[in-house]
Amino acid sequence: MNTPINRQLILSAYAHDLPGDEHFSLRETVIPVPEDGQVLVKVVLLSMDPAPRMRMSGAIGGMPQLPLDTVMIGRGIGRVIESRHAQIPVGAAVMGELGWQEYACIAGDGLRVLDLSLGALPEHLGVLGNSGLAAYFAVRQGQVNAGETLVLNAAAGSVGSAAGQIARLHGARVIGIAGGDVQMRYLRDALGFDAAVDYQAADFPAQLAAVLPDGVDVFLDLVGGDTHDAVMRHLNVHARIVLIGTISNYNLAAGETDRGPRHLLTWINKRVRLSGFLVGDYAAEFPNAMRQLAAWLHDGSVKSRLTMFDGLTSCPQAFRALFGSQSVGKVLVMVEDSPHA
Repeated sequence: MNTPINRQLILSAYAHDLPGDEHFSLRETVIPVPEDGQVLVKVVLLSMDPAPRMRMSGAIGGMPQLPLDTVMIGRGIGRVIESRHAQIPVGAAVMGELGWQEYACIAGDGLRVLDLSLGALPEHLGVLGNSGLAAYFAVRQGQVNAGETLVLNAAAGSVGSAAGQIARLHGARVIGIAGGDVQMRYLRDALGFDAAVDYQAADFPAQLAAVLPDGVDVFLDLVGGDTHDAVMRHLNVHARIVLIGTISNYNLAAGETDRGPRHLLTWINKRVRLSGFLVGDYAAEFPNAMRQLAAWLHDGSVKSRLTMFDGLTSCPQAFRALFGSQSVGKVLVMVEDSPHA
Protein backbone atom coordinates (compact mmCIF):
# COMPACT_ATOMS: atom_id res chain seq x y z
CA MET A 1 0.00 0.00 0.00
CA ASN A 2 1.44 3.38 -1.03
CA THR A 3 2.00 5.93 1.73
CA PRO A 4 0.24 9.26 0.93
CA ILE A 5 2.80 11.95 0.16
CA ASN A 6 2.63 15.68 0.80
CA ARG A 7 4.73 17.88 -1.50
CA GLN A 8 6.00 21.13 0.03
CA LEU A 9 8.07 24.08 -1.15
CA ILE A 10 10.52 25.04 1.57
CA LEU A 11 12.66 28.15 1.86
CA SER A 12 16.18 26.79 1.39
CA ALA A 13 18.19 30.05 1.03
CA TYR A 14 17.64 33.69 1.88
CA ALA A 15 17.17 36.11 -1.00
CA HIS A 16 18.60 39.64 -1.04
CA ASP A 17 16.66 40.55 -4.17
CA LEU A 18 13.56 38.98 -5.67
CA PRO A 19 13.67 35.26 -4.85
CA GLY A 20 14.22 32.78 -7.67
CA ASP A 21 13.65 29.07 -8.00
CA GLU A 22 17.07 28.50 -6.43
CA HIS A 23 15.84 29.85 -3.08
CA PHE A 24 13.29 27.05 -2.70
CA SER A 25 13.42 23.26 -2.56
CA LEU A 26 10.73 20.69 -3.19
CA ARG A 27 10.30 18.31 -0.27
CA GLU A 28 8.15 15.22 -0.01
CA THR A 29 6.88 14.11 3.36
CA VAL A 30 4.17 11.92 4.80
CA ILE A 31 0.76 13.57 5.07
CA PRO A 32 0.25 14.35 8.78
CA VAL A 33 -2.62 13.09 10.91
CA PRO A 34 -4.59 15.83 12.69
CA GLU A 35 -4.65 15.95 16.46
CA ASP A 36 -7.45 17.29 18.67
CA GLY A 37 -8.50 20.73 17.48
CA GLN A 38 -6.77 20.35 14.12
CA VAL A 39 -8.00 19.72 10.59
CA LEU A 40 -6.30 18.31 7.50
CA VAL A 41 -6.80 20.51 4.46
CA LYS A 42 -6.22 19.64 0.79
CA VAL A 43 -4.86 22.87 -0.62
CA VAL A 44 -6.62 24.09 -3.77
CA LEU A 45 -5.46 27.71 -4.22
CA LEU A 46 -2.59 29.77 -2.85
CA SER A 47 -2.57 33.55 -2.66
CA MET A 48 0.56 35.42 -3.69
CA ASP A 49 1.02 38.42 -1.39
CA PRO A 50 4.02 40.76 -1.09
CA ALA A 51 4.37 40.94 2.70
CA PRO A 52 6.10 37.51 3.12
CA ARG A 53 9.00 38.94 1.08
CA MET A 54 10.12 40.82 4.20
CA ARG A 55 10.69 37.54 6.04
CA MET A 56 12.93 36.01 3.38
CA SER A 57 16.07 38.14 3.74
CA GLY A 58 16.33 39.02 7.41
CA ALA A 59 14.31 40.99 9.92
CA ILE A 60 12.91 44.15 8.28
CA GLY A 61 10.54 46.54 9.97
CA GLY A 62 10.15 44.26 12.97
CA MET A 63 9.14 41.25 10.88
CA PRO A 64 10.85 38.05 12.13
CA GLN A 65 13.05 36.12 9.73
CA LEU A 66 11.51 32.92 8.36
CA PRO A 67 13.71 29.98 9.41
CA LEU A 68 15.38 28.10 6.58
CA ASP A 69 14.16 24.60 5.70
CA THR A 70 10.59 25.42 6.68
CA VAL A 71 7.49 25.50 4.49
CA MET A 72 7.13 28.85 2.74
CA ILE A 73 4.35 30.83 4.33
CA GLY A 74 1.26 31.87 2.41
CA ARG A 75 -2.49 32.23 2.66
CA GLY A 76 -4.58 29.68 0.85
CA ILE A 77 -7.91 27.96 0.38
CA GLY A 78 -8.61 24.27 0.56
CA ARG A 79 -11.05 21.50 1.36
CA VAL A 80 -11.19 19.79 4.75
CA ILE A 81 -10.58 16.07 4.27
CA GLU A 82 -10.23 15.14 7.96
CA SER A 83 -11.38 17.08 11.00
CA ARG A 84 -10.90 16.90 14.73
CA HIS A 85 -12.42 20.33 15.29
CA ALA A 86 -16.06 20.49 16.41
CA GLN A 87 -17.00 23.53 14.29
CA ILE A 88 -15.30 22.57 11.02
CA PRO A 89 -16.86 19.65 9.13
CA VAL A 90 -15.23 17.44 6.54
CA GLY A 91 -15.85 18.88 3.08
CA ALA A 92 -15.90 22.52 4.21
CA ALA A 93 -14.05 25.10 2.13
CA VAL A 94 -11.67 26.97 4.43
CA MET A 95 -9.14 29.77 4.20
CA GLY A 96 -6.06 30.33 6.34
CA GLU A 97 -2.27 30.33 6.49
CA LEU A 98 -1.81 27.00 4.73
CA GLY A 99 1.69 27.49 3.31
CA TRP A 100 3.15 26.39 -0.02
CA GLN A 101 2.19 22.72 0.14
CA GLU A 102 -0.44 20.28 -1.07
CA TYR A 103 -1.78 19.33 2.37
CA ALA A 104 -1.87 21.44 5.53
CA CYS A 105 -2.51 20.13 9.03
CA ILE A 106 -3.53 23.19 10.97
CA ALA A 107 -5.41 24.34 14.07
CA GLY A 108 -9.06 24.79 13.19
CA ASP A 109 -9.31 28.00 15.20
CA GLY A 110 -6.98 29.63 12.66
CA LEU A 111 -9.26 28.91 9.69
CA ARG A 112 -12.24 30.73 8.24
CA VAL A 113 -15.06 28.60 6.81
CA LEU A 114 -16.11 30.14 3.50
CA ASP A 115 -19.61 30.99 2.38
CA LEU A 116 -19.51 29.99 -1.29
CA SER A 117 -22.89 31.61 -1.91
CA LEU A 118 -21.01 34.92 -1.92
CA GLY A 119 -18.69 33.94 -4.75
CA ALA A 120 -16.36 31.31 -6.21
CA LEU A 121 -13.26 30.10 -4.38
CA PRO A 122 -10.73 32.41 -6.08
CA GLU A 123 -12.74 35.51 -5.15
CA HIS A 124 -12.36 34.60 -1.47
CA LEU A 125 -8.64 35.29 -1.89
CA GLY A 126 -9.31 38.42 -3.93
CA VAL A 127 -12.22 40.84 -3.68
CA LEU A 128 -13.97 38.72 -1.03
CA GLY A 129 -10.72 38.06 0.84
CA ASN A 130 -8.13 40.17 2.60
CA SER A 131 -7.36 42.14 -0.57
CA GLY A 132 -10.93 43.35 -1.04
CA LEU A 133 -11.43 43.85 2.69
CA ALA A 134 -8.24 45.93 2.90
CA ALA A 135 -9.45 48.04 -0.01
CA TYR A 136 -12.91 48.49 1.51
CA PHE A 137 -11.70 49.60 4.93
CA ALA A 138 -8.76 51.66 3.66
CA VAL A 139 -11.18 53.79 1.63
CA ARG A 140 -13.27 54.21 4.74
CA GLN A 141 -10.24 55.08 6.89
CA GLY A 142 -9.29 57.71 4.33
CA GLN A 143 -12.77 59.22 4.64
CA VAL A 144 -13.11 59.54 0.88
CA ASN A 145 -15.83 61.99 -0.19
CA ALA A 146 -17.53 62.73 -3.48
CA GLY A 147 -15.63 65.22 -5.60
CA GLU A 148 -12.29 64.59 -3.92
CA THR A 149 -9.15 63.36 -5.67
CA LEU A 150 -7.75 60.04 -4.48
CA VAL A 151 -4.34 58.72 -5.53
CA LEU A 152 -3.13 55.19 -4.98
CA ASN A 153 0.02 53.38 -5.98
CA ALA A 154 0.39 49.69 -6.83
CA ALA A 155 -2.98 50.49 -8.36
CA ALA A 156 -3.10 47.45 -10.67
CA GLY A 157 -2.69 44.96 -7.82
CA SER A 158 -5.45 43.23 -5.91
CA VAL A 159 -5.80 45.85 -3.15
CA GLY A 160 -5.20 48.93 -5.28
CA SER A 161 -7.54 47.95 -8.12
CA ALA A 162 -10.38 47.22 -5.69
CA ALA A 163 -9.77 50.36 -3.64
CA GLY A 164 -9.84 52.56 -6.71
CA GLN A 165 -13.14 51.11 -7.85
CA ILE A 166 -14.68 51.49 -4.40
CA ALA A 167 -13.49 55.10 -4.19
CA ARG A 168 -15.15 55.81 -7.55
CA LEU A 169 -18.40 54.41 -6.14
CA HIS A 170 -18.04 57.09 -3.45
CA GLY A 171 -17.84 59.73 -6.18
CA ALA A 172 -14.10 60.39 -5.95
CA ARG A 173 -11.79 61.16 -8.85
CA VAL A 174 -9.29 58.28 -8.88
CA ILE A 175 -5.68 58.45 -10.09
CA GLY A 176 -3.78 55.15 -10.23
CA ILE A 177 0.01 54.76 -10.25
CA ALA A 178 1.33 51.52 -11.74
CA GLY A 179 4.02 50.30 -14.15
CA GLY A 180 4.04 49.42 -17.84
CA ASP A 181 1.58 49.35 -20.72
CA VAL A 182 -0.33 46.28 -19.50
CA GLN A 183 -1.15 47.87 -16.17
CA MET A 184 -1.89 51.26 -17.72
CA ARG A 185 -4.47 49.71 -20.05
CA TYR A 186 -5.99 47.74 -17.19
CA LEU A 187 -6.53 50.83 -15.07
CA ARG A 188 -7.82 53.06 -17.85
CA ASP A 189 -9.76 50.69 -20.06
CA ALA A 190 -10.90 47.81 -17.83
CA LEU A 191 -11.45 49.67 -14.56
CA GLY A 192 -12.23 53.15 -15.85
CA PHE A 193 -9.92 55.07 -13.52
CA ASP A 194 -9.93 58.79 -14.24
CA ALA A 195 -6.20 58.68 -15.00
CA ALA A 196 -3.28 56.27 -14.77
CA VAL A 197 0.36 57.26 -14.48
CA ASP A 198 3.36 55.04 -15.22
CA TYR A 199 5.99 55.35 -12.49
CA GLN A 200 8.52 53.78 -14.89
CA ALA A 201 8.28 56.72 -17.30
CA ALA A 202 11.24 59.09 -17.44
CA ASP A 203 8.88 62.04 -17.02
CA PHE A 204 6.77 60.42 -14.27
CA PRO A 205 6.76 63.52 -11.99
CA ALA A 206 5.56 65.70 -14.86
CA GLN A 207 2.88 63.19 -15.86
CA LEU A 208 1.66 63.01 -12.28
CA ALA A 209 1.51 66.78 -11.96
CA ALA A 210 -0.50 67.01 -15.18
CA VAL A 211 -3.32 64.83 -13.83
CA LEU A 212 -3.43 66.57 -10.43
CA PRO A 213 -4.43 70.16 -11.24
CA ASP A 214 -6.49 70.30 -8.04
CA GLY A 215 -4.04 68.44 -5.81
CA VAL A 216 -4.53 65.30 -3.70
CA ASP A 217 -7.12 64.90 -0.97
CA VAL A 218 -6.56 61.22 -0.12
CA PHE A 219 -3.50 59.05 -0.75
CA LEU A 220 -3.66 55.30 -0.22
CA ASP A 221 0.01 54.33 -0.10
CA LEU A 222 0.99 50.72 -0.67
CA VAL A 223 4.54 51.37 -1.86
CA GLY A 224 6.42 54.22 -0.22
CA GLY A 225 9.74 55.24 -1.79
CA ASP A 226 9.92 57.46 -4.85
CA THR A 227 6.22 57.35 -5.71
CA HIS A 228 5.37 58.42 -2.18
CA ASP A 229 7.77 61.37 -2.52
CA ALA A 230 6.23 62.40 -5.84
CA VAL A 231 2.70 62.46 -4.42
CA MET A 232 3.78 64.52 -1.38
CA ARG A 233 4.41 67.50 -3.67
CA HIS A 234 0.69 67.70 -4.49
CA LEU A 235 -1.03 67.29 -1.13
CA ASN A 236 -3.92 69.60 -0.34
CA VAL A 237 -4.52 71.13 3.07
CA HIS A 238 -6.09 68.54 5.39
CA ALA A 239 -5.16 65.67 3.06
CA ARG A 240 -5.37 62.15 4.47
CA ILE A 241 -2.66 59.55 3.95
CA VAL A 242 -3.41 55.90 4.71
CA LEU A 243 -0.25 53.78 4.94
CA ILE A 244 -1.19 50.27 3.79
CA GLY A 245 2.20 48.89 2.75
CA THR A 246 5.78 49.73 1.82
CA ILE A 247 6.52 47.52 -1.17
CA SER A 248 9.56 49.66 -2.01
CA ASN A 249 11.14 48.32 1.19
CA TYR A 250 10.28 44.66 0.71
CA ASN A 251 13.47 43.86 -1.20
CA LEU A 252 15.89 45.46 1.24
CA ALA A 253 18.91 43.33 2.09
CA ALA A 254 19.35 41.81 5.54
CA GLY A 255 20.34 44.44 8.08
CA GLU A 256 18.90 47.38 6.14
CA THR A 257 16.19 49.41 7.80
CA ASP A 258 13.07 50.77 6.18
CA ARG A 259 13.37 54.24 4.76
CA GLY A 260 11.99 56.88 7.07
CA PRO A 261 9.76 59.91 6.41
CA ARG A 262 11.20 63.00 4.72
CA HIS A 263 8.13 65.22 4.57
CA LEU A 264 7.48 66.33 8.14
CA LEU A 265 7.25 70.01 7.28
CA THR A 266 4.84 69.29 4.43
CA TRP A 267 2.61 67.30 6.76
CA ILE A 268 2.71 70.04 9.39
CA ASN A 269 2.07 72.91 7.00
CA LYS A 270 -0.73 71.07 5.20
CA ARG A 271 -2.18 69.74 8.48
CA VAL A 272 -2.09 66.23 7.01
CA ARG A 273 -3.63 63.30 8.81
CA LEU A 274 -1.35 60.27 8.54
CA SER A 275 -2.56 56.85 9.71
CA GLY A 276 -1.23 53.32 9.60
CA PHE A 277 -3.57 50.60 8.38
CA LEU A 278 -4.02 46.95 9.33
CA VAL A 279 -7.07 45.21 7.96
CA GLY A 280 -7.30 42.97 11.03
CA ASP A 281 -8.43 45.96 13.08
CA TYR A 282 -11.78 45.69 11.28
CA ALA A 283 -12.28 41.94 11.75
CA ALA A 284 -15.58 42.35 13.60
CA GLU A 285 -17.03 44.02 10.50
CA PHE A 286 -15.78 41.49 7.92
CA PRO A 287 -19.13 39.67 7.42
CA ASN A 288 -21.03 42.86 6.51
CA ALA A 289 -18.20 44.11 4.32
CA MET A 290 -18.03 40.79 2.46
CA ARG A 291 -21.74 40.93 1.73
CA GLN A 292 -21.36 44.43 0.29
CA LEU A 293 -18.30 43.41 -1.75
CA ALA A 294 -20.19 40.37 -3.06
CA ALA A 295 -23.12 42.56 -4.10
CA TRP A 296 -20.77 44.88 -5.97
CA LEU A 297 -19.12 41.92 -7.68
CA HIS A 298 -22.44 40.46 -8.76
CA ASP A 299 -23.82 43.70 -10.19
CA GLY A 300 -20.55 44.65 -11.87
CA SER A 301 -19.86 47.74 -9.77
CA VAL A 302 -16.53 46.20 -8.79
CA LYS A 303 -14.65 44.11 -11.32
CA SER A 304 -12.21 41.34 -10.48
CA ARG A 305 -9.20 40.17 -12.46
CA LEU A 306 -7.18 37.06 -11.63
CA THR A 307 -3.67 36.23 -12.80
CA MET A 308 -3.49 32.45 -12.41
CA PHE A 309 -0.47 30.14 -12.29
CA ASP A 310 -0.75 26.37 -12.44
CA GLY A 311 0.80 23.88 -10.03
CA LEU A 312 2.65 24.06 -6.72
CA THR A 313 6.06 24.39 -8.36
CA SER A 314 4.95 27.59 -10.12
CA CYS A 315 4.78 29.44 -6.77
CA PRO A 316 8.21 31.12 -7.08
CA GLN A 317 7.37 32.40 -10.57
CA ALA A 318 3.96 33.61 -9.40
CA PHE A 319 5.52 35.34 -6.39
CA ARG A 320 7.98 37.22 -8.60
CA ALA A 321 5.11 38.29 -10.86
CA LEU A 322 3.73 40.35 -7.96
CA PHE A 323 6.63 42.75 -8.30
CA GLY A 324 6.59 42.97 -12.10
CA SER A 325 4.56 44.92 -14.62
CA GLN A 326 2.80 42.09 -16.49
CA SER A 327 0.34 40.88 -13.85
CA VAL A 328 -2.86 42.63 -12.85
CA GLY A 329 -5.41 42.02 -10.13
CA LYS A 330 -5.00 39.06 -7.81
CA VAL A 331 -2.14 36.61 -8.41
CA LEU A 332 -3.06 33.03 -7.49
CA VAL A 333 -1.59 29.57 -7.84
CA MET A 334 -3.94 26.68 -8.64
CA VAL A 335 -2.49 23.80 -6.62
CA GLU A 336 -5.29 21.39 -7.47
CA ASP A 337 -8.15 21.65 -9.92
CA SER A 338 -11.52 22.10 -8.25
CA PRO A 339 -15.00 22.46 -9.76
CA HIS A 340 -15.62 25.26 -7.25
CA ALA A 341 -12.62 27.25 -8.53
